[in-house]
Amino acid sequence: MSAWVKKSAQYVIFLGIGLGLLYLTFINVNPVDLWEDIKDVSIEGLLGVIAIGFLAIIFRGLRWVQMLQSLGYEVRGSRAIAAVCLSYLVNLVTPRVGEVARCTALNKTDDVPIDKLLGTVVLERIVDTLLFATVVISTLLISNEELSSFLAESDANMPELKTTTIVLILVALILAVTAIFITRKHWKQWAIVQKIKAFVSGMFEGLRSLRKVKNKPLFWFYSVGIWTCYVATIAVGFTIMNGLESVGPEQAFFVSVAAGLGFVIPIPGGIGAYHYLVSKALVVLGLEPGLGKSFATLIHSSQSLMFVFTGALGFVFLYFAGRK
Repeated sequence: MSAWVKKSAQYVIFLGIGLGLLYLTFINVNPVDLWEDIKDVSIEGLLGVIAIGFLAIIFRGLRWVQMLQSLGYEVRGSRAIAAVCLSYLVNLVTPRVGEVARCTALNKTDDVPIDKLLGTVVLERIVDTLLFATVVISTLLISNEELSSFLAESDANMPELKTTTIVLILVALILAVTAIFITRKHWKQWAIVQKIKAFVSGMFEGLRSLRKVKNKPLFWFYSVGIWTCYVATIAVGFTIMNGLESVGPEQAFFVSVAAGLGFVIPIPGGIGAYHYLVSKALVVLGLEPGLGKSFATLIHSSQSLMFVFTGALGFVFLYFAGRK
């Protein structure tokens, strides 16, 4: 099977999963009720939500400039931000390809080598993954009851385990670890193990390269600022839709984790997965299912439209920047 056929098949499969989740989310939703929930939303408040989402893009672009400066490349912040905007637009259609697109764009405008650009993007992903993991762990500790309810709502509730079952699982784990240790000389040669080892090694190498970044407090300010914007988008969104008065800003972390998980699956634009998980999270917090779906639709649609608009502007800006 050629690489093109394999990638096309993966795209169709994940798109199908997203559409399937979208169908499950809205199968019993009356479009009239959906519109009734959304039509009275404050335009000023919605623009505020969009502005916060765009601020995260600005932070990401400025952080990228800082990383490239540590490698000895001077890049204009406006071009880096435009390239990030373009990447979000591309990711709406083809997940993960946007990162290559923004690197290619900046290579054309500022003549930075592709391998250096991709290296910084990998480092970005490592930092973002660690921060997301921190948010998830914090949510697990703070919102344990909500998480249990969320799993139940998502039909993924953990079964109750008896003592004998736990003992059997522990014995099986000990035997498995022992077998892995004894046969380590054999499985260490497997191609998949070599890839995993290279990936983990690359992550640690990327983290070590953070030492080269100048003004580390500013780097972490941008990094934390990106995730703060993501959470703030949800928190401010609570204030602009009627019926969400019972949901406080502190619960935005819980909903943000659900939203983040919706984008982990490589589905174009997170469509379906985002709506399904965010609406389930809001049901856990005591909202009516229809209202939760309306909120997910509002936030996802507004952010997607922002990605389209700013991505198109970024493309035009980079096109003319490349011709100078």
